[in-house]
Amino acid sequence: MNNTETVLDVLGMTCPSCVRHVNAALADLEGVLKVDVRLREGKVSVQYDSEVVNPNTLVEALREAGYESMPSAAA
Repeated sequence: MNNTETVLDVLGMTCPSCVRHVNAALADLEGVLKVDVRLREGKVSVQYDSEVVNPNTLVEALREAGYESMPSAAA
């Protein structure tokens, strides 16, 4: 297992319901170990096994859930 952490900027999160949707979209992915959604900052920190999942997969899962995201410039 290769434990990696990535911080993503997430656009469009406005309420606690958004936090639940973002958390569920990522936590359900195989290889994701921990999700920490920070609504006020518009960021999500994801710990995952990089042998199973990668940042592109995380971004795609959020897009499918209705949120635009990208790796954060300032983690």
